[in-house]
Amino acid sequence: MPLFHKCVYRIPYALPGLQGTRRPASAVCRHLRTKPHYHSTKHDTPSLELHMPYFDAERFAMLLEKEGFSASQSRAVINALDDVVDESTVNVTDDLVTKAEQQQTITQYKSDFRKLKSDIQRMENNDVEDVKSANERLKADIEKLKKTLQEELVRSQAGVRLDLNLEKGRIRDETVEQHDRLKNTDEKIANEIHALKTQMQGIKMQILRYMIGTITGAGTLVLGYIHFSH
Repeated sequence: MPLFHKCVYRIPYALPGLQGTRRPASAVCRHLRTKPHYHSTKHDTPSLELHMPYFDAERFAMLLEKEGFSASQSRAVINALDDVVDESTVNVTDDLVTKAEQQQTITQYKSDFRKLKSDIQRMENNDVEDVKSANERLKADIEKLKKTLQEELVRSQAGVRLDLNLEKGRIRDETVEQHDRLKNTDEKIANEIHALKTQMQGIKMQILRYMIGTITGAGTLVLGYIHFSH
């Protein structure tokens, strides 16, 4: 039963299908071990293994033995290197994504951005429509208020005109009434003056008759005195 088989050695360069800034050296050995753990790797990475160069683990073990390592020590070193490199590879590949996964993530981000942009545009459109509706309502309220004010102004002007006309009519009626009263007063005064004139004429006539009678009586007395004195 052979002690070692071929191992896949991962060289530190960028690999097709994975995105990353650097690639640490790692190795996953394909060999048979006594522990059940070594029959499978922690992560199945066939795309990596297809692009990784191979090296001869038995030759590496022989070199170790030439340097003074025993067969069990060489196998322990190979197994330790296998575990360390395998764990390092797993830790690195856990943080990396394939190009397809990256493209899928970018596509998802673009879809999310488009959805966000659509939501923002819809919200902006809704806000614009709300503002337009509010402006239309405000314009309608202003027009209604303007119409109401105009109606109130017309009604007030009509009321003022009516009051002025009524006041003019009342003043005209009072003027006519005052004129009639003055006319009646003038007529009464004229009548009173005419009556006074008539009465004065009568008094004058009575005074004349009295004076004539007095003068005639005095003349008669004077003539009688003269006659009787001679």
